[in-house]
Amino acid sequence: MVSLLAVPDPRLISYQFEKQINRTVLLAVYGNQNSGGEVRKVHLQGSETIIRVYTSDDNNNKVEGNDREIKQLQEKLNQHNELVIEALKELTKNVSSIKEEVGKPTSNPLKLQKYEEQLKKQKKSIDEKDQQIAEIKNQVNICAKNLKSYEEKLVYSECTDIADSPGIHKIKPDQEEPFDVLCDSATAGPGWTVIQQRINGKENFNRDWKTYRAGFGDFVGDFFLGLENIHRLTNSQPHELYIYMEDFDGIIKYYRYEQFTIAGEDDLYRLRISDKAVGNATKDALIYLNYQQFTTFDRDNDVDVYANCAKDYGGGWWYRFCIRRYSLLQLNSND
Repeated sequence: MVSLLAVPDPRLISYQFEKQINRTVLLAVYGNQNSGGEVRKVHLQGSETIIRVYTSDDNNNKVEGNDREIKQLQEKLNQHNELVIEALKELTKNVSSIKEEVGKPTSNPLKLQKYEEQLKKQKKSIDEKDQQIAEIKNQVNICAKNLKSYEEKLVYSECTDIADSPGIHKIKPDQEEPFDVLCDSATAGPGWTVIQQRINGKENFNRDWKTYRAGFGDFVGDFFLGLENIHRLTNSQPHELYIYMEDFDGIIKYYRYEQFTIAGEDDLYRLRISDKAVGNATKDALIYLNYQQFTTFDRDNDVDVYANCAKDYGGGWWYRFCIRRYSLLQLNSND
């Protein structure tokens, strides 16, 4: 299983950037191991791979304010519903009482006149209650429409904004159009954005440049978030990268880098990674590929003059040389 995750970090790091650090995680797992969520095995020519990437940022004050406003609207709806219920109960009680009295035999005209007057008063009261109920229903409908409109406008910038609500969400890290991401809180802590995931082997990762740029796959299975989306995400603010891998024997390997970003398409989505990493895997693994441009079978941007590494490995990646001893680094290969 292999997963890539990204999330913001409150620390400031001056590594190629003068921005606040976010965390990005590249989670790579080979094997059948649960890491806070379901882990499924994928067999890819002798290995199984799952890839995820997560991101998040610090907008807690904004989210708390949004939550308070939504809760206030919900409380108002509940209060209106209680008023409607109480009014209906009172009307039912009064009408039942009048029916009971009117149904009793009587020869007293004064008493009958009294009942008629009471009936008129109750009818007037019923009409007034009907009007109140209509007004309350109208207010409830207005509140419901306002709440729906507010929820539609509420778009988060990072998965950290909704760290307590993992799953598929729409985010807007910059001024461009929002896009869907998979937020994860089980693998490496709350607020990570999955940028790549390989868990069932059903998705073909040997895709052309255009497909890698846009992204492909399904959030419930294998997917790649897309080079353009990852670029927008990691350039909205600095991110960390976390890589998690598990083999068939349940052996887990991971590494975490303090800085991760990719350039735009004008620089062929060049990878930039910090030289500081922690974990039990080879710490210089991804550093070996630092500053490499992305390569697909139809866009050869690696530095190997004798081959196209994407063709050799069967998948797009930030290749340098097509050397087999670095095959662990090619998380989109079919080896």
